[in-house]
Amino acid sequence: MDKVKQIIKRIFDFLGETVPTITFTLIFITFIAQVVARYFFGKSITWSNEISVLAYMWTMFFGVGKAMEADAHVVFGLVYDAVGQKTRYLFRMAYNTLLILCLVLAFVPCLDKWMGQKMITGVLKLPYKLVFAPFLYMMIEMVVRSIIEMVKVHKLYKEGAL
Repeated sequence: MDKVKQIIKRIFDFLGETVPTITFTLIFITFIAQVVARYFFGKSITWSNEISVLAYMWTMFFGVGKAMEADAHVVFGLVYDAVGQKTRYLFRMAYNTLLILCLVLAFVPCLDKWMGQKMITGVLKLPYKLVFAPFLYMMIEMVVRSIIEMVKVHKLYKEGAL
């Protein structure tokens, strides 16, 4: 079982760290190429904007799980820090429950739309199915991470460490 957990962790680490690093680097390289092409050669690169947008989307889609794991997303700390342990517990459980509910309700319509997608991108002619496939992965990962967070919060609450 530990071997399976290690493999799953490596997959999540690769998708959550390595892929966003590659896509963010691609954004930077594309930006530099566009600047060089425009200011040194007087020509605009038509594909640079599309690559930047797609790489940015993939950076977000694959990186959100690591942000959730690190608890590095936006919160209303002022209110959260002012309330007691039980209210903190209820806030975090309600937040994660609501997030899971929204993602689960949205999954089937998103999957239907993705499955029926026939469009391609304007310049690179990439199929939208490929471009938006990581969005479905992101939704699933967010549900899994929210469930893990709820278990962790419940454990912390029982230990009085929340």
